[in-house]
Amino acid sequence: MTPARLRQLEAFLAVLSSGGVGQAAEMLSLSQPAVTKLLRALEEETDLPLFDRSRRRLRPTPEARRLAVEVEAMMGAARRVDQLVSDMRSAGVGELRIASLPLLGTVFMPRLLAAFAENEGQPRLALTVASSHEVLEAVGAGQAELGFVLPLEGMAPLEVAAPFRMPAVLVVPPGHRLAGSAGVAPREMEGEAMVMLGRQYRLRHMIDELFERHGVSRRITAETQNAEAAVAMAGAGLGCAVTDPVTAALGAPPERRVKLSPTAEFHVHVLAPPGRPLSTLARRFLGRVAEGLAGFGVRPAGGRRGARAERVDSRAR
Repeated sequence: MTPARLRQLEAFLAVLSSGGVGQAAEMLSLSQPAVTKLLRALEEETDLPLFDRSRRRLRPTPEARRLAVEVEAMMGAARRVDQLVSDMRSAGVGELRIASLPLLGTVFMPRLLAAFAENEGQPRLALTVASSHEVLEAVGAGQAELGFVLPLEGMAPLEVAAPFRMPAVLVVPPGHRLAGSAGVAPREMEGEAMVMLGRQYRLRHMIDELFERHGVSRRITAETQNAEAAVAMAGAGLGCAVTDPVTAALGAPPERRVKLSPTAEFHVHVLAPPGRPLSTLARRFLGRVAEGLAGFGVRPAGGRRGARAERVDSRAR
């Protein structure tokens, strides 16, 4: 559509909304003859009778009413594009959609997003907290710009950064004999009451393998599907819990968080939709995630990262 046609349509809508050429001219900062000329040109070029002029005033025809519906929709879309461009200029992209597994999504991500938004001029944010499988699906479908998941089949093409290494941490009840210890070997947990994650979780399997490898028998007093709940149960005295360092730090004081040595270690992977570069806002947020996790002793894993991740890093630098 040419600029001339857009100007004609603006004049057309202005006359319809104001009820006359004079008022439309004021709205558009034009002379009345100029508005009249635009309307005449639109009628001639479209070969549509848009106004009835038989009674010395413009009366919209049925064709005009029908055309106005589509023109208003088009102008509305143009205004939304202008707003989006403005948002992108001010905040890098204007909107950031994150999807995360509950381990990071329930407490860590909301706090980080709040601080991030304040520093970035309050961009629009969306956070979905779901299972790793659901996060993978959302990212693959382009419904989230960044996703955080535990290892899954089929995620390799979506990875955009090195995974974060999460060492398992022991959380003990108040007054427990191991409270305040600098470190605990798995064999020291023989016969201990334990709160465990459900058997459907990879972390549960890793913890079981750790204790089995050292021949340690435990008394499992409770199971839960949520790491925060496991830490809360430990705090209530149901038993010791083994969880990730972020959930442990957010849910228990330092004297009740004890390092396991040796420990189990799992990775949280970072995903993004394929075939598109990360936005400026997403790259900044990923940097904040790394900074935030470093405060809990969580660092990116080394090793090969893939071509796409390397390209993202080079752009960020």
